This record gives sequence, C-alpha cells and structure tokens, in this order.
Amino acid sequence: MAQLAWIVASLALAGAFASWIAGAWFYARALAAQRGQISRAGALIAVVAWPFALGRLKGAAAVHATKVNKALVAVLACLTVAAAATSVATNLARVSRAAANG
Repeated sequence: MAQLAWIVASLALAGAFASWIAGAWFYARALAAQRGQISRAGALIAVVAWPFALGRLKGAAAVHATKVNKALVAVLACLTVAAAATSVATNLARVSRAAANG
C-alpha cells in the first residue's frame, strides 16, 4: 500500500509540473494577445511568476485568463494530492518501535 501511495504522489507531482508548464504557456499566450508579441523577458516572467501576475491580464488577454486560472487550480490540486499521498505513504511505511526492538 505504501508503494501505491508513492506512485500516486509521483503522478501528482508530475501533474503539478505539467500544469505549471501549461499555465506558463497560457499566460505567455495571454501576454502576447495583450501586447501583440512577447519579449524574452516577458517569456521568462511567464515561466517563473505567472501565478502571481494574473492581475495584469486586461482587455483581449482576459479571454485567455480562464485557461490560466484553470491551470493554477490544477497545480494547487495536484500539490494537495501529492502532499496527502506522501503523508499516507510515510505513515504506511513507518516501522513501529515495538517491531523494531524485537
């Protein structure tokens, strides 16, 4: 059971990473829609800090904001599942003191 929990935790972390990349992609597209094209610095900001810059999306970029918000929810949901699965895995893999002492 502990191994299954570790598998779920690993898959949840992979999902969080994929959702983060998707969110950065959608945020870059939203910035491009807002400004016409995106600079290299804007692309770096999109990759690193897109969850913290959602308030900048105005006008034409607001259409893309729903996808960015969904990606943010997916990241948080995956991280929550990963934390819960890690907790389950560590609790199931724990060796009690009575069993360890013989």
